[in-house]
Order: sequence, then C-alpha cells, then structure tokens
Amino acid sequence: MGKRGMMGGPCVWLTAGAVGALYWLGARERPAVRQPSAVPAIDRPEIIETWQRMSAQPHIRCFQHKLVRRAVTGLVGARVLDVGSGLGQLTIALARQPEVSEAVGIDLSADLVEAARHQAETVGANARFLEMDAADLSPLADASFDVVVSTLSLHHWTEPQRALAEIRRVLTPGGRAYLLDLRRDIAVPFYGVAALVSRYLLPEPIRRAGEPLASFKAAYTPAEAAVLAMKAGWENPTVTTGPVWLLLEMG
Repeated sequence: MGKRGMMGGPCVWLTAGAVGALYWLGARERPAVRQPSAVPAIDRPEIIETWQRMSAQPHIRCFQHKLVRRAVTGLVGARVLDVGSGLGQLTIALARQPEVSEAVGIDLSADLVEAARHQAETVGANARFLEMDAADLSPLADASFDVVVSTLSLHHWTEPQRALAEIRRVLTPGGRAYLLDLRRDIAVPFYGVAALVSRYLLPEPIRRAGEPLASFKAAYTPAEAAVLAMKAGWENPTVTTGPVWLLLEMG
C-alpha cells in the first residue's frame, strides 16, 4: 500500500480539518453558565419579516405538526393556550385541529401579536391572540385550558419560575403542558455550527440579533428545566431531548 493509501486522501484531511475547526470554534463559544439573551423577542419589523419566510420551511412545518398531534391527540373540545406564540403559526395549526374548540396565543410583543392576528385573518383560522407576559397570565381564569404549549420561548422568559407557576394555574386538572425549547448543553461541534450560521449564513436581520447562537447560550439544560418546573410546583416533570432541543412535559 502506498503512502497515499496509508495516510488517506485529501478529502479525509479536509474533513478532519473541518471537524477540528468546528471543535475549536465550538469550545470557544460553549458557555460554562447560562447567558440570558439581550434580545427579549424577535419583535423588530425586519426580523419579523425574515422569520416569516424562514418559518415557512417544510422541516419547521413538519416539526410543528408533530408537536400539535402530540398535544391534542385523544382530546375532545380542547381549549389550548400557546405561550410565546410569536407569529402565530403553531396557534393557527392548533385551531385547525378537530380536537380543539379554542386556541389562544399570547406574546409579550405587540408587533408579533398584530402580525399573528393578521395571519389568522388571512388564512381564516379561528385563533385569538393577546398581548400578555408569560409571568402574568392574570387575565386568564384558573383551570381555563386543557393544554398549554410553548415553542422556543422558555429561554426568553425573565421570570421563568413564575411563568411556569402561572401555566400550572390556568391548566385544568389533568391538563398537560408541553414546552419545546433549545438546550444549552449541546455538543461542542454544534456550537461551532451555530456560530458559523449566526455569523455568515442566515439573513442579515437575524445575524444582527446574534441568532441562533444567542438563544443556545440563553437556553437551559434538561436538568435545569426540570428543576425550574419543580420549583414552580409541578410534580414529576419529564424532559425528553434531541441533539439540540428539549421537551419539558408537565401535568
């Protein structure tokens, strides 16, 4: 066997170099402790417009569909609350399910609430959107929802323990809450990928917000998410994980 066969071809060395670079960059970016995001929400007009285009991608739609089916399958006449509803795609998808009688989305950003209302009117969905802080759901009555969902919002909350307690209050006995978010303890190479994507690959308005890298740094680990839930009064919360996400399930 020649030296080329023993040492590997150029592709092998290029691959090894790329992986090494991702490890190096990821090790620099991976935080030792949580770093709350300086951007509370994607509520600037140019970010809203960019995210509308990005969120229409098929893989994001597929992910939303799976969460919707997990949340409402087997229910009848369910009342559903989406906390941190953003542009309203998930709330609208929930409103269209035959198991759902009422779908309400809440968000802290007035601009996002307005954009979600416009989208619901455009597609003819029976979904309501309200401007509200996750940590203060006082306009909503006790035990008024059968299901609460939240996607990519938990790491933005300034008072997460209080918000989780409020979610517990508005759920009916036997109701379920599903909170899907990023996880901070992703593998080092993923941080390298997130850094490259945040700096070079996404549309300019998203890059200026430092996303998605800033959100990974602001996210919780699975253990931290479970502890938050227990401190908020939830018993036996469960956390399932994927390579870059976690699903906190309570009820």
